[in-house]
Amino acid sequence: MSTKGLKTKTKVLYFQRVVPNSEVQTEFNLSTSDSVFKLIRLRYVDNHPIVKVPTYVPVSLVPDLEKINFSTASLYLELKKRNLAVTHVVRKLEVKKASSEIAQKLAVKENDPVFYFRTCGYTDKDQKIEYSIATYRGDMNSFIIDLKR
Repeated sequence: MSTKGLKTKTKVLYFQRVVPNSEVQTEFNLSTSDSVFKLIRLRYVDNHPIVKVPTYVPVSLVPDLEKINFSTASLYLELKKRNLAVTHVVRKLEVKKASSEIAQKLAVKENDPVFYFRTCGYTDKDQKIEYSIATYRGDMNSFIIDLKR
């Protein structure tokens, strides 16, 4: 975005160590006695909110993550510094209608179309390191998907 001359900003809405819900437990094969970091960010381009991203990372894999200020730091860069670089992701894309909560956060109307991505990030050892659920505004985003065989 910055290479296009656009100003970006990240606002951290939530960052805590939590007991994973059933969806996150399933994604990481965790139990209720395990904990994850739950990081919710709202990202802006030119002062317009464009994406809300809750991200989960198992505490057992990166116990010092809570020391990082994710308003300015990149999660993927922080993982790379710890030899846990995300080398590939698996994404599922859906188009949904904006809920009232998402509409308020992204400054769109309720029921407006939004892109809804579920992403699992893996290390070079095929270890799942992060799980995120990103909701992008439908009116300010586009995606290019390049598949090779």
